[in-house]
Amino acid sequence: MEHPKFKLNYETLITILNSAHDEIYVVNAEGIVVYVNKACEKHYGVKAEDIIGKNSEEISQLEYWTPRISPIAFKRKRSITLEQKTHTGRTLLTTATPIFDDKGNIEFIIENSRDISENVGINNELEKSRQLLKRYKQEVEILRKKELTLPNLYSTNKKMEHVMEVADRIATVDSVVLLLGESGTGKSLLAKHIHNSSNRHNGPFITVNCAAIPHDLMESELFGYSRGAFTGASDKGKVGLIELASEGTLFLDEIGELPFNMQAKLLQFLQDNQYFKVGGREIKKGNCRIITATNRNLSKMIVKGKFREDLYYRLNVFEMELPPLRERKEEISDLTKYFLDKFNRKYKQKHEISNKCLELFMHYHWPGNIRELENIIERLVVVTKNTTIDICDLPNPFHTVAPALVTPAPENGSTKPIKSITFDEAICDYEKEIIQKAYKELGSSYEVAKALKISQSKANRLIRKYYSDSQKQLTN
Repeated sequence: MEHPKFKLNYETLITILNSAHDEIYVVNAEGIVVYVNKACEKHYGVKAEDIIGKNSEEISQLEYWTPRISPIAFKRKRSITLEQKTHTGRTLLTTATPIFDDKGNIEFIIENSRDISENVGINNELEKSRQLLKRYKQEVEILRKKELTLPNLYSTNKKMEHVMEVADRIATVDSVVLLLGESGTGKSLLAKHIHNSSNRHNGPFITVNCAAIPHDLMESELFGYSRGAFTGASDKGKVGLIELASEGTLFLDEIGELPFNMQAKLLQFLQDNQYFKVGGREIKKGNCRIITATNRNLSKMIVKGKFREDLYYRLNVFEMELPPLRERKEEISDLTKYFLDKFNRKYKQKHEISNKCLELFMHYHWPGNIRELENIIERLVVVTKNTTIDICDLPNPFHTVAPALVTPAPENGSTKPIKSITFDEAICDYEKEIIQKAYKELGSSYEVAKALKISQSKANRLIRKYYSDSQKQLTN
């Protein structure tokens, strides 16, 4: 409604309409365009003066835009909204509104058109992002399931049978679990097994190595931080690992390495299931199960004042100790075959392992436990040239174990009966005899390499391979 003090003249009104961002397009009852503002130049690439005064039918033949909306509004005698495409490649959202005279006849159709090309582009990009995110989620889920796919942990070893029985029972509850045992005994595998067997198996399994995170970053990594919590902090803050593990399991490996000041905050979280982000004032509630593991003696650490006694008893609701591999020799054969198959597939090989190798594995003390066995098998699969992995392919530490299994052929030229050894074993024995004899006579890797016409590095490697630490030191 026009205010009496502020009457608009024609020129002012036209200026206002031409300044509008949206296009205003007016057709009379005869279909003649009576007004178009300057926005049409942006939409169609023509001047308003070239459209005003022309018949809609005539303009439609020029195909500046499709579809036509005013005829539909005339026919239906009500407002209608459609999406239109222009010949300049723009997308318009157009609303046609009929204006009636005193007798109820349509006098004008006013079309208001807004350029939504950018919005359409944004929506298309958003849809692409949604599809990409969906694909990433599917890939993450596949990788997560692959990560949590474990070898059969069932064992005929009595100690491990008991461990697995207890693990299956406690998996059904959310109590804290403390896993003990030497490094490489499979504590992380057992933690994953407990997670997979729990009602949280569809949730995330987050592993935190407490020894690998700098002490001054441990609190922000576990609990996250609020925006601007400290100098250098992200403007958006950071989600902590406890929050990331929501609905799932948080595995705190090497818990004995947790900084002493952090032990109190972890204890508070375990007791109240609540925490504050670094620099935050809002109480956050945790919803994850805690499993911890260590190869250290926590009782001795408590005596030395390096581990909180109250935290130890809070973690020790269910304590499980995994025996070392040397006490689980029944598993060595199955684990060897499992890792051999795993790395054969990874490196596209078809290696087998000889019975003598397996026998030697049974005599070895395995200070690095299952992890050492896995690393040895991976190395053998990569470096062994022959299809069958034999004793001669094993690294030096194995040649000091069970000497009767690795005794070379006698120096008097006699050999083992053909039926008692394989071809590869015979080659290894012969190679060992030659190297030992050459080094004994010549005394240096340089002379051995020269006499046998091999590189000095190869001679050096073979001498080290076939001489134990108790024999004379290698000299060049």
